[in-house]
Amino acid sequence: MERLIDGQRRLRREYSADFKALVLAQTRGPGASVAGVALSHGLHPNMVHRWLREERLTGTHVQQQPPAFVALPVPTGVSDVRVAQTAGAASGAEGEFIRIELQRTGATITITWPVTVAAQCAQALRELLR
Repeated sequence: MERLIDGQRRLRREYSADFKALVLAQTRGPGASVAGVALSHGLHPNMVHRWLREERLTGTHVQQQPPAFVALPVPTGVSDVRVAQTAGAASGAEGEFIRIELQRTGATITITWPVTVAAQCAQALRELLR
């Protein structure tokens, strides 16, 4: 791990690729901080930040978890009339609503829209998703 000159003075520490991979993997854990992981291994946090930067530049990190957001194509050819007719036919009653929930860490936004004006809901969503 260390190279010594004359058996006494440290010249430079050298860490194996396996050790670096272990430390970097621990920084990606839930709730982990780079400084906390570095100090637990007796390293300066700047060294671990440097390893992270080098990894990012070389592209050696393989993402093991699926991404939190996956973009999906939204069809653009849907007409407002067809959306309103489909929603109205599915509801069968005038008092029903379209309910959309958007969840983010720590917050949930709920949108409730009357089925009778589903075309306006579709238009608002199109504008929001642009």
